[in-house]
Amino acid sequence: MDLPTRDKPPAPAPHRDARTDQALRAIEQREFERGIELLGAEPKADAGAESHALLALAHFQLEQYELAARAYAEALRAAPTDARASDWREMQALAEANATSGVDVHVPDLAYFDRDALLARPVLRAGALPEPLPPSPAQRRLLRARKETGEVLGAVCSVIVTLATRLYGRLAGYRDAVWTNWYQRPQFLAILTLAYMRERLNARNLGTSYPPGRLVGFQPSGQSPPLGVSHFRTADGSWNNLADPKEGAAGTRFLRNVEMASIRPESGEPLLSPNPREISRRLLSRPLGADGRPVMQEVPFLNLLAAAWIQFMNGDWINHGEIYFNDVIEVPLPEDDIARTRYWQTKMFIGRSQRDPTRSDGVEVAAASAINEVIQNLWWAVGYNTIAFPLAAGVLYPFVLSPEVACRCVPAATCAAPARGGRRTRR
Repeated sequence: MDLPTRDKPPAPAPHRDARTDQALRAIEQREFERGIELLGAEPKADAGAESHALLALAHFQLEQYELAARAYAEALRAAPTDARASDWREMQALAEANATSGVDVHVPDLAYFDRDALLARPVLRAGALPEPLPPSPAQRRLLRARKETGEVLGAVCSVIVTLATRLYGRLAGYRDAVWTNWYQRPQFLAILTLAYMRERLNARNLGTSYPPGRLVGFQPSGQSPPLGVSHFRTADGSWNNLADPKEGAAGTRFLRNVEMASIRPESGEPLLSPNPREISRRLLSRPLGADGRPVMQEVPFLNLLAAAWIQFMNGDWINHGEIYFNDVIEVPLPEDDIARTRYWQTKMFIGRSQRDPTRSDGVEVAAASAINEVIQNLWWAVGYNTIAFPLAAGVLYPFVLSPEVACRCVPAATCAAPARGGRRTRR
């Protein structure tokens, strides 16, 4: 696959004066304040376009986007036909967009995981959840009869279904040449196959990332559930399991589907081989069209809603919290990478994920673990998978909704998902 033409470095810049050259060296060393000092916060009127562009880049790297946009405008005013003018225009537009959206403002405030807070017992503010209404004597008798009947029927049905699932799964198997063959079987047998696969995955591929014998979050056992959690969800996901109060809650470790002793994070050269920047450029870059603008390569069998769903799901299920800004992974940039000329850098700097502050020496099985900042809540998936996305796909068109209106169901589901309060019954 040929690299996009926009990745080819532009023509060499004309000779620059000593002060500008010093500023360029400072920017290459990521000494952006030094670069601004050398160039002057307000360059002279006769300063060259490159001086303005370098000043803009220094401001951009420091997230001073309004100043960056202003300096790029000055560079374009000084040399509108320069070979680098197209890059300057793109950077100016990006700086203006960043300034307008306020991407440099941390919302909420920048914060990192605290060991004591993560290990603390879950606290429920008084009145945060409604108290379940006590049933009347008649309702109490009805509920007791229904509960006892349900337990008996459930136990019998569970034994029958479990035996059928395990027997059929072991006799018929579930693997094929590639992975599985359940979809090639009749509906009832396909369901048994899926059930067998689920049991195997739950038993062998889903395990706690805490040491053996410890509850999630190193919580002490025997805690008394507060009022309301038997019928209503909490905001942080605690008390979903009354016997393990922080199971699936925000601020607990990601689960693992491999043996804990097998977890060995890569570092050094193996971590960067192959080069992640090169993979990104080759797989995700868009070629330029006749008008000089990137052209999207369409996939004929995939709707863009799939990309939106994946993006939403990743943010809803997985969040390592804020990255470290002073502890980075240095990714070398290929020689023909446009970032070398646009940003005057030879490496890409990726902030590392936060370390798990709850690790305890001498008891951990895995070499590393990570904290999930969000709750692992799949309850909303039922709603937006079975309702919002089919509507957005136009299943009711032309009877009820047009595709234009139906597509609004997707952002509606996205906005609704953070409202994680939902009633559930649990005895």
